[in-house]
Amino acid sequence: MNIKIKISLLWLFIAIGFVVHHIYGLFGVYYHETVMMEGATGDVPLEHHMYRILFEGAALLFALLTIEISKRWFRVGSFVWAILLGMFNVYHVVTAIIYESSNISEILILLLMVIASSFLIMSLNKWIKD
Repeated sequence: MNIKIKISLLWLFIAIGFVVHHIYGLFGVYYHETVMMEGATGDVPLEHHMYRILFEGAALLFALLTIEISKRWFRVGSFVWAILLGMFNVYHVVTAIIYESSNISEILILLLMVIASSFLIMSLNKWIKD
């Protein structure tokens, strides 16, 4: 498989993984769990939008740009971002196991994202060396 297509698909998998993770996080609502945060007004705080843009939006952007850009600065930037994202994914799965161990579907998707992050980092490293 072409390395750029592989990297783009891995970025896309991670972006979709974030969306699925958010959906799985709401799963308890079906069983009478409330998701209303204390003091909620109905307005989504700006930092929550920024979080979604930073993780989901950046992964989608890298998926798109990988198809078109092959410059070394882009390869290195993608590699650095993938490492940071991979570390966050490892942290997130560990905290989910500690604090939400009953939510096995969410833990599964987080584990898949760690695996995808590992494949992405390895593929980006190979692309940089080519």
